[in-house]
Amino acid sequence: MHGNIFRYKCFDMGHPIDELPKTEDIPPRCECGSLIRPDVVWFGEMLPENAVMRAYQAIETCEVMLVVGTSGIVYPVAGFPGVAKRAGAQIIEINPEPTPITFDADVSVRGPSGGVLPQLLEKFLEKRAETP
Repeated sequence: MHGNIFRYKCFDMGHPIDELPKTEDIPPRCECGSLIRPDVVWFGEMLPENAVMRAYQAIETCEVMLVVGTSGIVYPVAGFPGVAKRAGAQIIEINPEPTPITFDADVSVRGPSGGVLPQLLEKFLEKRAETP
């Protein structure tokens, strides 16, 4: 949703930059003369429309949604768990603190994602190995 810090794009035109130019300029410039920036959404910018549409398509068909490390207050992403819940998905929230999403969650686990997710994966793999 928020891009990829390891990709770059043209600041003015938005087209992808495959490789940073070899230059002394900081920040570097695109062939068109514009600045080059990380391919991420910065505060105050809109999310890419195609990413939001793809997310809604996935949400409407998911069986389980993991909601990890979010404040649950920045929309449209904060609304995704409610959409998934109404479509029949189970919601698993992993967060150090309760959020507005906690009330929609079927399971709410308190703790940092770096500790909880590896444990959750381990349990999932154990259960899957037990299933014939």
